[in-house]
Amino acid sequence: MTQREEIEAIINDWNGGLDNGDIEQMVSTCDKNVITVNERQPVTVGTQAIRDKYIPRIEAAEITSGFDIEELQFFGDTAVVCGRFYGTMKMRDTGDIRNPEGRLVLVYKRDENDEWRMILDMDNNGPA
Repeated sequence: MTQREEIEAIINDWNGGLDNGDIEQMVSTCDKNVITVNERQPVTVGTQAIRDKYIPRIEAAEITSGFDIEELQFFGDTAVVCGRFYGTMKMRDTGDIRNPEGRLVLVYKRDENDEWRMILDMDNNGPA
């Protein structure tokens, strides 16, 4: 598997966890000190912050998600992904459909087991 395929696979693992309501699958793709920088929200650090952010979303909606990598560069054991995210959220209480989309920067670093783990998730909402 190429490095690009490895990065695509770890992003797919994250999205698969999100789409299937499996927060622990999502967290398994992250470094324990992952930094999250999202639009109009404070910076957070750590996997518990991922749980705190995404559990309410998972409980509130049926989610499908996708991504496009526009730029991917490797710097030794670090990978920087720039691109866009998109998806649908069908709200469980109302049935309303939302279509989140926006830009993202993800940074991955190989851990002590030579596995890619997300160390930075930065995004903003709006048309890409």
